[in-house]
Amino acid sequence: MSERPDPDAPAGQAHAGPEPEPADVPAAVPAAVVPVPPFPPASDAPPPVAYVAPVSPFPPASDAPLGEPIAAGARPPAFEAPADVARPRKRRWLRPWRLSPRDLAVFLRGALLLTTVGVSVVAFFVNLTGSLGAHGVWNLSDFVNHNTLAQRARLQVIIALAAGGLAGGVAALALLRWRSRERGATARAARVLRAGRLLWPLMLPSLAWPLVLATEWDPFSRVAGITVLALLTELCVRTAAREVGTGRLALARVLSNAGQAVARAWSRPRRGVATESAVIFTALFLGVAFYAVWMSWGTILQHRQFGTSAADLGGYDTMFFNALHGHPFRSPAVFPKGPSGATLSLHAELTMFALLPLYALHPGAETLLVLQALALASGAIPLYRFAARRLPRPIALVLALAYLLYAPMHEANFYEFHFGPFALAFALWAVDMLDAGRPVLFGLFFALALGCREEVAVAFAVLGVYLLLRGQHARAAVAMTVVSVAYFLIIKLVVMPRFEGAWFDAYKDPTGESTYVGAIRTMLVNPLYVWKSLINLPKLALFLLVLAPVAFLPLRRDLLWMALLPALPFALVTAGYGPTLQLAFQYVLLYVPFVFLSSAVALAAVRRAPNGRARLAGAVAALAMASIVTTRVWGAMPPGDQCSGGFRDIPKRRATTPLEGQKTRDLAALAAKVPKDAALAATETEQPHLSTRVDALALRNGYEGADYILYADDGAGAEFARQALASGAYEIVESRPATRLSLLRKKKR
Repeated sequence: MSERPDPDAPAGQAHAGPEPEPADVPAAVPAAVVPVPPFPPASDAPPPVAYVAPVSPFPPASDAPLGEPIAAGARPPAFEAPADVARPRKRRWLRPWRLSPRDLAVFLRGALLLTTVGVSVVAFFVNLTGSLGAHGVWNLSDFVNHNTLAQRARLQVIIALAAGGLAGGVAALALLRWRSRERGATARAARVLRAGRLLWPLMLPSLAWPLVLATEWDPFSRVAGITVLALLTELCVRTAAREVGTGRLALARVLSNAGQAVARAWSRPRRGVATESAVIFTALFLGVAFYAVWMSWGTILQHRQFGTSAADLGGYDTMFFNALHGHPFRSPAVFPKGPSGATLSLHAELTMFALLPLYALHPGAETLLVLQALALASGAIPLYRFAARRLPRPIALVLALAYLLYAPMHEANFYEFHFGPFALAFALWAVDMLDAGRPVLFGLFFALALGCREEVAVAFAVLGVYLLLRGQHARAAVAMTVVSVAYFLIIKLVVMPRFEGAWFDAYKDPTGESTYVGAIRTMLVNPLYVWKSLINLPKLALFLLVLAPVAFLPLRRDLLWMALLPALPFALVTAGYGPTLQLAFQYVLLYVPFVFLSSAVALAAVRRAPNGRARLAGAVAALAMASIVTTRVWGAMPPGDQCSGGFRDIPKRRATTPLEGQKTRDLAALAAKVPKDAALAATETEQPHLSTRVDALALRNGYEGADYILYADDGAGAEFARQALASGAYEIVESRPATRLSLLRKKKR
């Protein structure tokens, strides 16, 4: 230790300190002392001493006296210790850890990110392995749903997670210490933060996997978790993309160079290798083909396993068959006494005439299922074309594939047969033709879309208003809006009331009237009731289920929220019909095309924003993550644990059992005994297998007017068959005990 100067020493002379002790390392050299006089010196006083040379314990190199004062303003001579004398030890190991408060905050942020990544990676590893070698059963599904886990396994999980967090913290300290002699504290702290941002997306799989396995959560909790996951995915990937773009870390530069190499190889046509357009077209074609084949096979398999009913598939099959034989819009399964045109009281499905030539190739319920799957699959093509005009083609492909993975569309596809899927496809084609400047094709697809269902006109009217507000396609927008409003009013107020039947109980005004007019009257005279109807948990869950798979893109730009307006009068203000608020029914398809079209516009706006490439990468990653997770839960590729079509859950794919095959053959054999011009009534799930005839009745409506009755003992409507047999008016023609089928014939009088 050095000692303080002697206060009794003469002014201007430094205390030389004690004599050096006889040791290998000499004592520290005393520092020079610059005294500050308290008063100005007298005129005859000598100049003040500004510096006193240090007294060296070693002999000087010359005969100059030690301690000679140096004049003021002169530079003191540099003192260099001999090479054989060791320097005083300094605590260099503390230098890398000395951080300013600001640098410390930056380091802690990066350390927290790396620690979180370490915990998440270990958690994902635990999820995949499913076992840590603990005694007792380790079941991740039971753990996620019921918090069931053996105590020893729970302790091991905690230890593993702590080890992962510790590894992340150690990595942060190592990055801070690395190359500390070459980098300042600020640069090293920033390096830790950049590393945390670059590796941040590694935490996402550990969050996504439990949401897939959370089978017993209610839909609202589950979709809320998926929503948070989608938003977090966008934030993580956008931040990591910025780090890759700046390339300040070695790993970021490697990723950037790899991405640029892939882009160059992708865009450069080579001999024997397809170009970018060909590759994207092939990927799009394979996606469309896979959807069409997978859904056709799945719905046909469901039909052959008696998972369809007369309420929709059988009724539509009979309606198509009647139209093919000169009785349009006649469906005895829906209206047993209804004349031709009776089904117009429910929906104006005029596009049936455009589909009749395809149906005529092979009349039957399975043909309708294939046509429905083909229509939905074809919608990916116009969506890709529309998006490719605004976005890079690979991103447009991602959006088209997300459409094919859209879980609400899967569930509606499995709900028997309806015209909603055709309206969706024709609407996408119409908007694509309008955007491409093809007015004739736009008019064709616009007419086909309107002819699917009358409420499609409301969606096109909203689209026309949106285009007018954006100043795009002004003439077409005006024509579209006028035609859509006029068509809707004529169909709903003039055409449909002239036919037999009534609109289902979905809309209620204060007087209890269940009509469109009643719903509009409610919105005008009782807005408080409408608000109460809008704000409830099922409708909030529907809102999240519709928008979460597209990462809420339609809400990110002005006026794109109008894509949801078509749902307002047909889903949100309903009071007496629950299926309009569920994904498993066709009503959700009304706004699907406009949700995806607005998503393409929103992605294009994100691309034009500051830091557009990083923002676009985050938005596309969120879209992909949300689509994949929602499809695994509610979708049908393969069927998730909450996937349902209509009123039935969609089971896992399985082969048809021998009993089901025998039942199909018995139905065909018994139906062959019924004349083609006879009226045949059948139980609910058997009727779609017998509906390709003019008079195919549903036994649930009674047996009046039926010449023959074919029923299963446990089928819906079998009680009417037993009543008919007990009445004595019918006799048994044949029974098949193995499949519990019986055929009755009306006795001749």
